Amino acid sequence: MIKEKIYPYFLVFIQLSCLVFIAVSGPVLAKGTNGMLIESAGVFLAVVAIFTMKPGNFNITPRIKQNGILITSGPYRLIRHPMYLAQIIAVLPLVVDYFSWYRLAAILLLTVDLLVKIVYEEKRLQNHFSGYAEYAQRTKKLIPGLY
Repeated sequence: MIKEKIYPYFLVFIQLSCLVFIAVSGPVLAKGTNGMLIESAGVFLAVVAIFTMKPGNFNITPRIKQNGILITSGPYRLIRHPMYLAQIIAVLPLVVDYFSWYRLAAILLLTVDLLVKIVYEEKRLQNHFSGYAEYAQRTKKLIPGLY
C-alpha cells in the first residue's frame, strides 16, 4: 500500500533530479545547429504531446486520472509515451555538446527511470482503459517502429 503511494513520486523525483542536474551542470542550449535542431525537436514534441493530451488529462506521476480519457491521436497515434521521448531528445544534445561523465550518468539514469515509469504506467493504463490493449498492439512504447 505504501509502495503504491510513494513509488510513483520516487520515479518522478529521479526524473526531475536528472533533468535539473543536466540543466544546471552546463548550458541549456546546444552548441551547434544540429544540436539546436534536435533539442528544438524534443521541445516541440513535448509541446505537441501536451496539447494533444490536453492539460488536465495527465499526471506527472505515472498514475492514471480517474476521469482521464485515452488519447490516440497526434504523436500518440505512433507512440504511447511521446512526452518521455521528448525529454530524452531535448537533453541528449546538451549531454553530447557539454559532455561530462556525470551528465552521461544523468541521461542514462533518466532513460532507465522513464523505462521503469513506462512499465509501471502501462499496467495501470491496461487496467483503466478497455481499449488500451488494442491501442498498445498497434503502437510502440517510445520509438516509432522500434520499441
